[in-house]
Amino acid sequence: MVQHSLKRKMEARHAWEITFTEQDLEGLSLPHNDALVLSIPFQRKMVRRVLVDQGSSAEILYYSAFQALGLSKDCLLPVDAPLVGFSGIPIYPLGKIVLPVYAGSVQLDVEFIVVNSPSPYNAIMGRNWLHGMRTVASTLHQCVRFIGESGQQETIRGDQMVLKKCFVNSIRRSKEVQWIEVPKLPEGSKPGEAMREELQVPEEVGRPASDRAVEDLVQVPINEDGTRFFLVCSELDEIERAKLIQFLKENIEVLLGLLTRCRT
Repeated sequence: MVQHSLKRKMEARHAWEITFTEQDLEGLSLPHNDALVLSIPFQRKMVRRVLVDQGSSAEILYYSAFQALGLSKDCLLPVDAPLVGFSGIPIYPLGKIVLPVYAGSVQLDVEFIVVNSPSPYNAIMGRNWLHGMRTVASTLHQCVRFIGESGQQETIRGDQMVLKKCFVNSIRRSKEVQWIEVPKLPEGSKPGEAMREELQVPEEVGRPASDRAVEDLVQVPINEDGTRFFLVCSELDEIERAKLIQFLKENIEVLLGLLTRCRT
């Protein structure tokens, strides 16, 4: 939850109005459907890769960022309930902590849930912070806008390039080794024998990717002779396809590196 009573005296403010104009789109990579990622100070220390998520009912601080702020687990208060997202898998927090968050001239004390799980982000700011700040977040304009202590509009802008790096980092994390539970072999059997009769090779194995796909695909060459290419869904509209192709080409070295490591 957000502690409203310390530095933010909303009752003393006059009626406020927040507006966006076409000028706010200047300098952005358009068109886009990017999420909003900010850099804002926690405890007077700048924290980068902070995702603004209007769908989140809690503010999340990841443990790596918690440590980078010089904090220890002794500072944490217990949290009883797990966090459950769209995956349905519960994540049990390490605890919770209240930290001062600075946005322009405004400070709010924010209660963060601290979790130790992989994420390309350092923190997630949800509806508690947005509503406590009375800020309006615009993913289109890539900024949050609010009324500062002087009664004037203030703006914190996002960074589209940082967001793309977060996306690439999430791809890198997806190749991490996952542990699975392997059943014990029946007594006296050799590896592979117990499952040999049940093992069926899927029909898809060995077939070209274009034949296995449930949608029509088009080839996007990535070298001059066309021997190397991506397969992209043909049903994407021109704008979405152009954005996807641009992203793939800009990150081709990273993607090829990941593919090489996965094969080895």
